[in-house]
Amino acid sequence: MKIKTSLAAAIISVVAIPAFASFGYSESQAKQLTEGVTPSGILTSGFPHEYVLSLNESSEVKIASEHFPGSNFMLRMKAKLMDASGNIVSEANSVNGDFKIDERLDEGEYRLIVSGDTGGRGESDTHRYSLHVDIQ
Repeated sequence: MKIKTSLAAAIISVVAIPAFASFGYSESQAKQLTEGVTPSGILTSGFPHEYVLSLNESSEVKIASEHFPGSNFMLRMKAKLMDASGNIVSEANSVNGDFKIDERLDEGEYRLIVSGDTGGRGESDTHRYSLHVDIQ
């Protein structure tokens, strides 16, 4: 009995670990954040979206989220902007479903993590958003 249990546990771990590891965004899956409007994304609780922002010079950066018409304005969104060392530069929580970040940033690479609480409803067009980015 112990051998069967051990064998079953080993098989499950071999199959399950790669599946769990594929959730979320790895560094190579992070989307490049540029000036303008991003393609829309759908937030699901527990699966944050990651963006990379590269600045060649010190700039005023404004990032604002926007829900699509008919989408769920009760979606609670959070954004965290971090520098290349992982230090938090700015954090924002949604107000009426949208968040805004307005920061003067030095030259360098930054990561924006966008997450939200979908209230257990999973993936749905009601959780669709886009980002408006202005760099000056």
